[in-house]
Amino acid sequence: MSSPPGTGGEPEIVTGSREQLFHLLAEASEIEHSLMCSYLYAAFSLKSHDAEGLSAAEGKAVARWRKAIMGVAIEEMGHLMLVANLTVAIGGRPHFARPNFPVAPGYFPAGVVVRLSGFSAATLDHFIFLERPLGVERDDPACYEAPDAARDQHGAGLMPSAQDYTTIGHLYEAIRQNLSGLVRKLGEQDLFLGGRSTQVDKAVAGLDGVAAIDDLAGAYAAIDLIVEQGEGSPADREESHYRSFLAVRDEFTTLLSANPGFEPAWPVADNPVLRHPPEPQGKVHIDAPEAAAMLDFACASYGLLLRVLGQMFGRTGSDIAGDQKTLMSVAFELMHALGAAASELATLPASTATPQIHAGMSFTMLRGVEPLLADVEAVLLREQLSLLGEARLASHFTAGLRDAAAALRLASDPRR
Repeated sequence: MSSPPGTGGEPEIVTGSREQLFHLLAEASEIEHSLMCSYLYAAFSLKSHDAEGLSAAEGKAVARWRKAIMGVAIEEMGHLMLVANLTVAIGGRPHFARPNFPVAPGYFPAGVVVRLSGFSAATLDHFIFLERPLGVERDDPACYEAPDAARDQHGAGLMPSAQDYTTIGHLYEAIRQNLSGLVRKLGEQDLFLGGRSTQVDKAVAGLDGVAAIDDLAGAYAAIDLIVEQGEGSPADREESHYRSFLAVRDEFTTLLSANPGFEPAWPVADNPVLRHPPEPQGKVHIDAPEAAAMLDFACASYGLLLRVLGQMFGRTGSDIAGDQKTLMSVAFELMHALGAAASELATLPASTATPQIHAGMSFTMLRGVEPLLADVEAVLLREQLSLLGEARLASHFTAGLRDAAAALRLASDPRR
């Protein structure tokens, strides 16, 4: 069944079975995951505050912008964790897969163009467009415009239907309406059957607002938090992602007016790729030897990070919370290594053919990030951590990973 169109000209909402809800939650996961990577890429492209050519005032501004954008990216990670909790709460597994960048036109609705671009006025305007509240009219920069690709929605049958939307908030409204419809149909107890102990909360994740979910009120609270942190509440919260990007854009415009030669970011590639692409248009293959080795390490760290996050959900055993905290500590080490490598990449030439263009973190996905078998997970995680720790890079990239490999012990570990 479908609900009437909402405010702001949004498409009607399709409601259906639990499978329809899983379908919507998987798309929400991919959106949050992709946005997080896009924001991180822009933040990593910014120069250090003491970089040559920046005045003291410009350096301080660049440091503020990096902190602000990183803060938004961290909240996107919190959103990803909340969507994972909601998926587990109704009996599923977290969905941490997503398409590689650049995302093909039409994969998401036409208004949601997701790619990797360095910090610039156009990039900021695109972020503002993506995070805009329902009912706010803004145009996406011309360089981000995509062909109209409205989705063909059908009333949900046995297979789930696509859900079209022009703002991300409307996708979450579709999730909300599917939740309420299933509670009416199945009852709250039969919808939320995943259990709280198999989820991740703030005590484990260290992220504000991340909470276990076991009822409709908790699910609504999670959705409200995601939407309000993104676009802002009706009270127009100054700390929303939308307002944060507006503030950065306005300060950048002011400083650029005072100094037209102001360059706060490295000239990083748009849509860098790890492997030579069969269709190279719009992509930059990172093949300069130093950058290629660093990107290989960064992407492998990212892939293992996704595996570790996946292992934190749906756990059983004698010490679920303890194992989750152990895995989270490994995740933090991987985040640190990834961030250091991504920042270094922005300073390196991308290719011997185009040395004026710098490299960047491509966030290349593994083919699959499904959970590892519980009785061998520690062995496999240690194995990959050790390989990363042995990479031929400076020790500040790898030392923490070697230590994490040596210290990793889980309740199911045969070496415990």
